[in-house]
Amino acid sequence: MAVDPLAQLLASRGAQRANIAAAGIGFRDNWLASVKRKLAAGQSATILVWGDSTTRNSVPADGTPRRYPAQWADSLIASGRLPATHGVRIYVYDSLTTQKYVLAETPRDPGNGLWLDIYQASVSGSIPRYFMHAYFLRALAAVPADALFIGHGINLASFPNIAGEMLAAIEQFRTVNPTAPILWTTQHPLQANTNGETSWRPALLNNAAAWGIAVDDTVYQAYLAAGKPNSLYNGDGIHESTGTGCALYVDMLNKWWDASSPGVGIARQPSLLLPADQQLIINGDFQTWTNTAAAPDGWTAGGAGGIAISKDTTNYANPRKPFSCKMIGSGTAESYIEQQVPAALRNYLLGRWVTGCARVWRDTGGSSNFLGRLCLVVTAASIGGTKNVKIADANITQTNGFGWTVLEPYQIPDDATIVRLRMFADSSTAPDATKACYVDQMSLVPGVMPRPYSV
Repeated sequence: MAVDPLAQLLASRGAQRANIAAAGIGFRDNWLASVKRKLAAGQSATILVWGDSTTRNSVPADGTPRRYPAQWADSLIASGRLPATHGVRIYVYDSLTTQKYVLAETPRDPGNGLWLDIYQASVSGSIPRYFMHAYFLRALAAVPADALFIGHGINLASFPNIAGEMLAAIEQFRTVNPTAPILWTTQHPLQANTNGETSWRPALLNNAAAWGIAVDDTVYQAYLAAGKPNSLYNGDGIHESTGTGCALYVDMLNKWWDASSPGVGIARQPSLLLPADQQLIINGDFQTWTNTAAAPDGWTAGGAGGIAISKDTTNYANPRKPFSCKMIGSGTAESYIEQQVPAALRNYLLGRWVTGCARVWRDTGGSSNFLGRLCLVVTAASIGGTKNVKIADANITQTNGFGWTVLEPYQIPDDATIVRLRMFADSSTAPDATKACYVDQMSLVPGVMPRPYSV
């Protein structure tokens, strides 16, 4: 007798899935608090989906299958979970042509102007960084999200700075929407390997509490429990099948819907823009700059390659400080600016964790993928001398817009004698002297989460 894989999975995990919200960390079972409050009050509400091809629904006529965010909308309507007073509109970000949202479909229209709008900022093959620079304002900041759902991880499997990339996405989103609860799914495993078990999944599960987000791991576990059968994939071993695979995600989201109750989102302000007295470095935003043809005050230029530094008043992120530090690398080696943490602060940090971050713009095009890389450099006998202990991933693409880079937290060795925060103009041995990076701010703060000392 044929066995329905979906029914088998749901039955075998029934006890856990009945309490699925408890598996989340952070906002727990009230991820959709603001959405439900607005619906109950007779107002429209908005859910933002930020993901890759696993969450990407079809732009009209492009042939993309209806993946689980759209199928979830169908389920909300069919199950009666969504009040009959509200319709559903699905907007999809068109990254191929217009670089803006288009109305992909309207599953239900009650004719009274009340909507649950689902915006899908999902691009095939992308990681969160895709929407954190030139497209951030139009794709994420402009959406009045009452809740954010993130479906990223699979495309981060080959990168070492996964936790840093994830934290950068969370914190940058909070700069424009500090009250929207965030749910991040661990997605599902790749069929051919165990990358997820050692890369993006533990990065989420180990850090969610500190980051203040909810994480759901049940779909990932369901795939593993079933043995990753072909029926859960669409034939490529990567994407969920539009039948049983998507149904697991729909069931997951419905459980979060059922567990949420009307409420107000809890504001959690971003912390990357820390005041100077919470910094471990001096002049991190370059406000003091005596010689604008050299590194800003407190910073030192270095590296065996050439470096051109200037105060750029065209590309900047903060209108209250209308300039950035422009750097162009040249020659046949790396070049950078850096600052050494003062000895008194370094001694305070021994055995403690630190997190580095920077807001950077990288020119598009060119021959080098190594512009504007943030790095933490530590000297200690226990690690074999001077090491780049944490370094941002090389660019997948340049950006033409400012976005945050965050390094994975690092525990300073007890015998550390030097701690430096470094920003490479170009970290390669073949820098492109026609392309620049622009740095708005650099931060180094104590702790695994860039928070003020008092928190």
